[in-house]
Amino acid sequence: MVVAKHRAGIQALPMMLWVLCLVYFLLRISFNTQYGFHRDEFLYLAQGNHPAWGYWSNAPLPGLVSFVVQRLLGDSIWAIRFVPALLAATTALMTALTARELGGSRFAQLLAAFSIMISGAFLRVFLLYNPVGFDVFFWTLFTYVAVRLLNRGEKHWVIILGLMMGIGFLNKYSVVFVLLPLLMIFPFSTIRPLVLSKEGIWGVLAALFVVTPNLLWQYAHGFPVIGHMQELQENQLQNVNRIEFLVDQVLFNLNVLPVWVAGFFYFFRREGRRFRDLGVLFVLVILLLLLLKGKSYYTLGIYPIMIAAGAAWWGEVAVKRKWVRPVIIGFSILNLLPVSPYTWPFLPPEKMVAFGQYGPDAFRRWEDGQLHALPQDYADMFGWDEMARLVYQAYEASSDPSRTVIYCSNFGQAGAVDHYGKEWSLPAVLSFADSWLLWLPEISEHHNALIYVNDELGEDVQELFADIKQMGMVENDFARERGTTVWLCQQPRRSLQTFLQSRIAEVKANRGLTE
Repeated sequence: MVVAKHRAGIQALPMMLWVLCLVYFLLRISFNTQYGFHRDEFLYLAQGNHPAWGYWSNAPLPGLVSFVVQRLLGDSIWAIRFVPALLAATTALMTALTARELGGSRFAQLLAAFSIMISGAFLRVFLLYNPVGFDVFFWTLFTYVAVRLLNRGEKHWVIILGLMMGIGFLNKYSVVFVLLPLLMIFPFSTIRPLVLSKEGIWGVLAALFVVTPNLLWQYAHGFPVIGHMQELQENQLQNVNRIEFLVDQVLFNLNVLPVWVAGFFYFFRREGRRFRDLGVLFVLVILLLLLLKGKSYYTLGIYPIMIAAGAAWWGEVAVKRKWVRPVIIGFSILNLLPVSPYTWPFLPPEKMVAFGQYGPDAFRRWEDGQLHALPQDYADMFGWDEMARLVYQAYEASSDPSRTVIYCSNFGQAGAVDHYGKEWSLPAVLSFADSWLLWLPEISEHHNALIYVNDELGEDVQELFADIKQMGMVENDFARERGTTVWLCQQPRRSLQTFLQSRIAEVKANRGLTE
C-alpha cells in the first residue's frame, strides 16, 4: 500500500522559486528574436490558420494552440515564441514540484528548477515554437503525477494521468515511447492496484475521449501519420547512428550531468525504492529509442524526472556539506559557457560559424548526416523573408497577377510565402508538402502563369511554358535554403489547370488520399 510521506503542495514552494521562474520566463521572451522565424514555425503558423483535429505530419495540438495565440497575441516572432517561453518556465516549476514530492528540501527544489533552466538541451528545446517543447512539458507532467501517485496514493490522480496522456498524444505521437515502457513495467509496478481501480478505468476512458477526434481524423484521411513515419524512416532515421545517439544523451545535459546522474542514486537506494519504477522507466525509454533508431532528442522528456530525483539527493547531501551548493551550481554554469552559443543563438551568424570550428561535430551535423557551418536549426532561421520578397517581385512582374499560381516545393517555403505574403495580399500557395496537400487552392482555366519556387526547374515545367524568367535566388550565406530559386513562368503551351490537376491527382494517389 502506498503511504504518503508528507503533504506537499504548490502553495509551499519557496517564494524565491516563483521569482526565479518568473525572471526566467521574462528573459526568454525578451531575448528570443535575435534570428528569424524557423522553418518549422512557419508550418505551425499555417496550421493555426487551418485549425483541425489532425495534420499531415503531426498531431493537432500545436496547430490549435497556434490558432489561439495568433488571435490573442498576433503572429510576430515574439508572439509565437511566447508559448515555448511559458512552457520552459512551467517545466522548471513542475520539476521543482516533483523534487518536493520526492522529499527534496528548499535547496533541492531550487536546484531542480535551476538545472532545467540552465541545461544546454532545454535552453535549446524551448527556443522555438514546435511540438518538442510541449512534449518535454507533458512528459514532465506525466512523471510528476506518477510520483504523486506513488507518494500519496490519491486515486483521482489516475484519472488526471489518463487525461494528460491523452492531451500529450494530441501534441506528439511519440508519447508512445513512454507508454510502451510503462506497459512493460506495469505488472510489477507498485501503482498497479491504483491503475486497476475504478478510477484507473475512468483514466483510460478520459484518454480515449481526448484522442478520439484525432483518430477519427486519421481514419478519414487514410492515416497519413503512417506514411509520414515511413518517409521519416527512409529520409532521416536511417542516418541515426546508435553510438552518436548515446553520446548525445551525455552531451544534451552535460553541464547538469551530476544532477541527473544522481537521480540513479536516489531511485535505486533503499530509501527511494517505492519510486524505483521511474528509474527503470528512464532506462527503458533510452533502450527502446536506441533499438528503434529514434532521434536522440526524442528522449529529452524523460530527463526532468531524473533531474528532480538528483536534486532531491543533492539536497540531502548539502545538509551536512554546505560546500555542495556553490560547487554544484558553479559546475553547471562553467560547463555551459563553452557550448552556450549552441544552446542560445546570441552570437551573430558570422561569429557562430567561426565558433563552430572549435565545437563538437554533433552540434553541426544535420539530418542528412553531414557536417555544415551552422547547426541546422540556426541555418533554418535565415533567408525566408528574402525568398518571399522574390516571390512578391515575380508576382508583380506577371502580366496578370490575378491569373498567377504560386508553387513552393517544401513546407518552409510555402509557410514563409504564406506568412510574409499577407503583407502584399499574395494568393494562397500551392504546394504538395506536408499539410498543404490538404489545403490546395482552387485551380481554374483562368490561371495562365506560375511562380515556381525550388532549387531547380523541373523538365515538365520547362516543357509547359514558352516564357520562363529567373527572378532571383536566396543568396544569404547562412541560410539552409541558399540557392533556392524563384522563376516566373508564363505563356503555357497547354492548359495550366490540366497540368496542375494531373500533378495533384498523381501526388494524392501516391500518398493514398482520395477526393
